[in-house]
Amino acid sequence: MINRNGKHIMRITAALLSAFALFGLGGCQGGRQNEPEPIAGGVTDKTDRGAPKTIVSKDIAELYATFCLEGEWSPGRRTSFYTFSVKPDDVGTLTASESVAGVGAPADKALLTALQEIVDRYGLAGQNGEHHTTAGLPPEFGPCTLSVHYASGEKLTFTYDNDPDAAWAKEMYLAFADWFASKGIDALLPPETVTGTVTDVHVFLRDDGSGKLCDYGIWSEPDDEGRRVIFRCIGDEETELPLADEQAFLAGVERIMKSYDLRRYDTRSALYGYEQTEEDRNGPFSNDMELVFWFGKDEQLFIHTSAQSEIDALRPLLDELLSYFNSYFDAS
Repeated sequence: MINRNGKHIMRITAALLSAFALFGLGGCQGGRQNEPEPIAGGVTDKTDRGAPKTIVSKDIAELYATFCLEGEWSPGRRTSFYTFSVKPDDVGTLTASESVAGVGAPADKALLTALQEIVDRYGLAGQNGEHHTTAGLPPEFGPCTLSVHYASGEKLTFTYDNDPDAAWAKEMYLAFADWFASKGIDALLPPETVTGTVTDVHVFLRDDGSGKLCDYGIWSEPDDEGRRVIFRCIGDEETELPLADEQAFLAGVERIMKSYDLRRYDTRSALYGYEQTEEDRNGPFSNDMELVFWFGKDEQLFIHTSAQSEIDALRPLLDELLSYFNSYFDAS
């Protein structure tokens, strides 16, 4: 059994304890007589210890991958084993497919390059030949396999207990999902997180580019029977402005927000999620950027990060929103 981080060890241990409680150590639970059941926790090791740990070729000829992602990662919010393949079809066309969604399309260099970049980024060639599986684990920890054949004749293959949090598997899923989406097939993409009407908004940047904190938003005056006010704080300067036409203002915010695909930044999305820094992990409400859209009382899109790469990626949206807010103040 291959454990690559403490979290995975703890999860596997918990799963084994559950299996032991269910099956008993060495006990049989049904099955044909005179045919022993695998012992829960027993490890099967078929590792090829002579397999090379370096693959020279970068040209993928065929690929097969099967791994489980938990429901929070999946388009249908179901825990599922996904099986991806890139191989020639019946007429010899190299075709990429995924079995759960039932999608397929002719593979191209863009996909093969993206997949090889994941192999390289996570040093997967270093796991070549590994084959460890543990009996009695819950389904989501069942065998995970990656097999890659290269044009050079080299082969990378490993099988071990699935880790639902494995970063390489998440990235491989996204590589296929985004590539299929570029072909007009969006079955593997997570659903849109929000579809309703924007009712509130808050934009915060610890540094607006000039070294000043900036904070914009909308709120209700408590003493004026729900009178709505937008506020702007730049450095030490704070300004409030009553909204003459609340619906028109929020419609403009919604138009801007919905012109961007924000799924990959929604903090609640485990699959897409933002890039976390150590500061984010230690103080999730002390980030360099926060962007919140409310949709009624219960639904919101919440993005917060201190990662400069994520802030830079969202800069066009942030600039457009701040310009929109400022247009109200400048016209007053």
